[in-house]
Amino acid sequence: MIENVHIILGFSSLLSGLFIVLTKKGNNKHKLIGRVYFLSMLGLNLTSFGIYKLFDGWGFFHWMAVASLIPLVAGYIAIRYKNINAHYYFMCWSYIGLLCATISEIFVHVPVATALLDKVAHADTMLMVCLVGFGFYYLPRKQSLYVRKA
Repeated sequence: MIENVHIILGFSSLLSGLFIVLTKKGNNKHKLIGRVYFLSMLGLNLTSFGIYKLFDGWGFFHWMAVASLIPLVAGYIAIRYKNINAHYYFMCWSYIGLLCATISEIFVHVPVATALLDKVAHADTMLMVCLVGFGFYYLPRKQSLYVRKA
């Protein structure tokens, strides 16, 4: 049951986050979908603490859920204080973290992806490193489109 809720919240987070990334920032639609993203991510992280099948207890993904809460909550606090620069920064990294977690889950649970690891060692890690590298390269270049200079 909790796994199903976790999966639904994961898809909600992925889709609402993608919508935010691809659409205009700051309007009412952005604010509404942003709330959906925040609540979905919060629920996703909280439900992860109730899933123990993979490690038979507290494991790596649980620690990553704790780490995932940091940019999510920091982005929420930033926007509450109208700090658009910090909000942009933290929420972008929250979404990149979600994408990295999705990659990890796919390579753990999807047989085709798991089989790929036999052919290409560390394919999951390479994808995540590329994603984080893309974040460091791309996000500062696009930030000026959405927020004023710091």
